[in-house]
Amino acid sequence: MKSFKKYTVIASFVLAALSISGHARAQVFYIGVNGSAVYSWFDSPKFDNLVTSEGWGWDLGFFLRYGKRPYFQAGFDWVRSANDFTIGDPEEPLAAEKIKFHNFDFSLKVGYEILQTPMFKLKVHTGPFIGKSLMFSGETIEFLKDDFKNPQFGFIAGAGFQFTNLVVDFEYSYHFTDLFKPVAIDGETYELGSHLQLIALKVGFMF
Repeated sequence: MKSFKKYTVIASFVLAALSISGHARAQVFYIGVNGSAVYSWFDSPKFDNLVTSEGWGWDLGFFLRYGKRPYFQAGFDWVRSANDFTIGDPEEPLAAEKIKFHNFDFSLKVGYEILQTPMFKLKVHTGPFIGKSLMFSGETIEFLKDDFKNPQFGFIAGAGFQFTNLVVDFEYSYHFTDLFKPVAIDGETYELGSHLQLIALKVGFMF
């Protein structure tokens, strides 16, 4: 009788494991969270690079994914960094200060798993986003809300891998929208042409 109970328990665990494994293979909808290290930069090529900015920060986000091959993913990312902002010649700038920078993006991506095994996958993805970018005033450089063009539009492209439910992505994003509104100097209006770019190394987990 004891042996019968032991085998019954073992069989129950095996059936439960097979059921969970089958459910995992059939699953096509996922919820995930991610964090990343981010490098962001922009300059003003239409104004002789008078304004430049670059810096490192971090990103927090979440996403919803549907499908496997291909898959569709909607996500939100919040980037926060401290950028070295300069006005004028970088060697002898008119003003230079470390400025806090925030970026918020809602993205829609389509991806494809170019290598697919039960536990490991290689994938690529791309898609558009809409968001908002802003910089906070420092001690010598002051920004107003009306200085920035929002919403911002752009695209994201990336590649990465997935090991079971762990996801690692390397992404590049480019903002089509000029970051700043036209600047008026001595009655003349100037477009800075500052398009924000970001590179991110993301680590996430899917449920």
